[in-house]
Amino acid sequence: MISRIGAAILATILIFIYSCAQPFPAAAQYADPLDMASDLVSRVRAANWQYSIGVKKFFNSYTSYQFPNPFPPEQNPLSRLEFPIDQWFYGGDYIYNSSFWTAQLDAWGNINQEGRANMQDSDWDQEDQPSQKSVFSESKSKLKRSWLIDFRILFKPDVSLFRIVQPVVGTRYQTFSFVTHDGYQGSLDGYNTALPGEGIEFDQTFYQYYLGALINTKVNTAGIFRSLPTTDLTVTLDYAVVTAKNQDLHLLREGERITNENTSGHCWHAEATASLMIRQNIKALIDVDFKRIITNGGHQLTNSFFSVDFSFSGSRVWSDQLSVAASAELIF
Repeated sequence: MISRIGAAILATILIFIYSCAQPFPAAAQYADPLDMASDLVSRVRAANWQYSIGVKKFFNSYTSYQFPNPFPPEQNPLSRLEFPIDQWFYGGDYIYNSSFWTAQLDAWGNINQEGRANMQDSDWDQEDQPSQKSVFSESKSKLKRSWLIDFRILFKPDVSLFRIVQPVVGTRYQTFSFVTHDGYQGSLDGYNTALPGEGIEFDQTFYQYYLGALINTKVNTAGIFRSLPTTDLTVTLDYAVVTAKNQDLHLLREGERITNENTSGHCWHAEATASLMIRQNIKALIDVDFKRIITNGGHQLTNSFFSVDFSFSGSRVWSDQLSVAASAELIF
């Protein structure tokens, strides 16, 4: 899928280069740059297509997992790890419009790796005090790579109700690959230690299949922006069934200690997009997006050095994701 996205971007660039090579009317040579861009988009004549490109920033977002102790006193949780998501992403949308439906592909990849927030690791391993947190560590966290891909289809039946509320079906794919480094650990018994170098490699993937609705309306903004009398506002609400896969490699433990979680659950998603038509073929978009993912399932611990391989249930994986995106959309 990523190669197809790259091909689409390359095709768009080639179309623009070809268009730029064509002579402009004399009047256009001295036009405002946005007017020139709008005229260029008009001349491409790729009917029914819309492309947007922009940046996305996550705020107060994280992805976490925990698992219980399968043996007495059966603490739950026994261990919890919380990885922050506050990076910048780049990407955009590819939209095809027909009379009764619209297909939309969103694709985003992370720009920076180092996060400002720390990863946190907590343990409750005291058998005589199972509810007392006994070990806590914090480490710097890098998001080595991440892809966020969303493909949806919006239906537009020729019914008055569906001109405002459009049914939506789609699928989302999210993958996060973290590595922690240069942390410290403290314990209830007063023992503290530094954790130099890389500590944990954590890979997580979410598969989501959703159903929802998109509400489209216009907001009168003439009182605020005289040059922009109306703003298009769309609100999307959907519910997804989710499967998740996690793999955690503790680099500082003896052997190759790996934990795996295979979980399933659901996701609630809300998104609001304001779009302003700044030229005939160019829109400016501001998008606010929030997802809450909650899944439960099984946990597996393996360590080939100690010949350990056992599984049990009760693990929990969850993620809150809040992002704001700004982009420019070209309407062909």
